[in-house]
Amino acid sequence: MKTKERNKLFPIILSEYNPAWPEWYREEKERLIRLIGGANIVRASHIGSTSVPGLAAKPTVDILLEIAGSTDVKKLIADLSDHEYVCLRQQTIPTHDRVLFLKGYTDTGFAEKVFHIHVRDPGDWDELYFRDYLIAHPETMNAYTTLKRALKEQFEFDRDGYTNAKGEFIKDITERARNIPERMDDFFAARIDIYEYTMLRNAEGVAEGYLEFAKHIPPCTQTLLDLGCGTGLELEEIFRVYPNINVTGIDITQPMLDRLAEKYSDKNISLICANYLNYSFGEEQYNCAVSFETMHHWTHETKTKLYEKIRRALKHGGRYIECDYMVEKQSEEDYWFSESRRIRARQNIPEGDFYHLDTPCTIDNQIKLLMKSGFAQVDMVWRKGATAIIVAEVKE
Repeated sequence: MKTKERNKLFPIILSEYNPAWPEWYREEKERLIRLIGGANIVRASHIGSTSVPGLAAKPTVDILLEIAGSTDVKKLIADLSDHEYVCLRQQTIPTHDRVLFLKGYTDTGFAEKVFHIHVRDPGDWDELYFRDYLIAHPETMNAYTTLKRALKEQFEFDRDGYTNAKGEFIKDITERARNIPERMDDFFAARIDIYEYTMLRNAEGVAEGYLEFAKHIPPCTQTLLDLGCGTGLELEEIFRVYPNINVTGIDITQPMLDRLAEKYSDKNISLICANYLNYSFGEEQYNCAVSFETMHHWTHETKTKLYEKIRRALKHGGRYIECDYMVEKQSEEDYWFSESRRIRARQNIPEGDFYHLDTPCTIDNQIKLLMKSGFAQVDMVWRKGATAIIVAEVKE
């Protein structure tokens, strides 16, 4: 079909918001899971204008599928192509999608329900920033509605022109949304479904660090304090080596703790939803304390106070093990701390508020901070890329 004929058959249609759209999304998501297999889908999300309550939209439900790296894309295409989905490869449609599927386009026009299925690698989801910004800012949503109505009149039979004309507005809002720092608990709650995939695959040295981490747990350890435990990725290898160890896990994000509790329901775990910077760990309670990729958000002063608390919580001869993102040069550390101060000032974020802003230290500074906090001996024992493990000992 020629472009002019296609645009005439499938014109730009703008509808008032339909409360049924979220249910259309849920039903189609469940169908996709059945067809593709839940193991292949890291996360499914409702994106596009139909995902924003109150926004006028083309009555097309856009679904973002973030797929696992092990997914056989050729089989995925074959499976969906057999069930009413039309596959458009990336080379024919210039998007970020690995594959784009259409459903609801018939020889006589649109079906009652129309879907676009965007298949991507995990983490490629600017549309979620745009969606959430519009939901949180009604004035921007109204401006977007006004823009779309004007463009509909101009590009009713030119779908590409309509999409391109919205591009600058979408880009500006998306960049604005991406540059707004998120509260720490909100940051991780929003990423609960892709957290483990991202940690294991996207950060150099992290997957290997989980395995190396357990090697430094003292063999006599009976009680372990896990700070910022998340979903407990670091505990998998620890429990394999020490299946009867008693773990106290602290994290600020309840959905993370819920996922951890489900994974290790047969283990000796006590879970606490709290900001570990403010929570009391007690005195001489644990043989070992650990943190994995959680400490690269704090100032030197904050870390020193926290490390002092950790040291006091450890028994004589106890050990603290930290695996984290650490930089090599002082200039790199200075940049990240300067950037954090700049963002906090721009957003009027009070000092001490718990936001997800990276401030990695050099290894030398990490060691100095731990020594300043009263640990008897501190050593870097492993490093790959920007991921390093430091072990700090308490006096016998």
